[in-house]
Amino acid sequence: MELVHIDNLHLTASRLAKDPRNRGPLDIFNGHGEITGPCGDTMEFWVNVQNGKIEKVSFTTTGCAPSLAAGSMTTCLAEGKTVKEAKTITQKDVLDALESLPEDHQHCALLAANTLAAACDDYLAKQK
Repeated sequence: MELVHIDNLHLTASRLAKDPRNRGPLDIFNGHGEITGPCGDTMEFWVNVQNGKIEKVSFTTTGCAPSLAAGSMTTCLAEGKTVKEAKTITQKDVLDALESLPEDHQHCALLAANTLAAACDDYLAKQK
């Protein structure tokens, strides 16, 4: 797979790839998800849910600039939402918010959405 240069991304994605928001593990969290995608990139999400809403969310990735942008945008989309609402965030939602990604890197948005859902599922499993 060819690497994507940050300057070849749309402005929103480029900004988040250069300066990702909510990057790095949370010290206090009650949900965690980790997925390695078919491309070999691994993404992790941590959520801190209080009173049914995601108060804080963060991510890390071993991936490329589009993975950084997708992970960062997904945290922005999830913060303040209920766990149920966050689990409905889709690849399309992430791509739309990023103003798209190169076609051969759109799977990064799916990896981010799926990893967020895994962190939410982990939180829900711990509540039983």
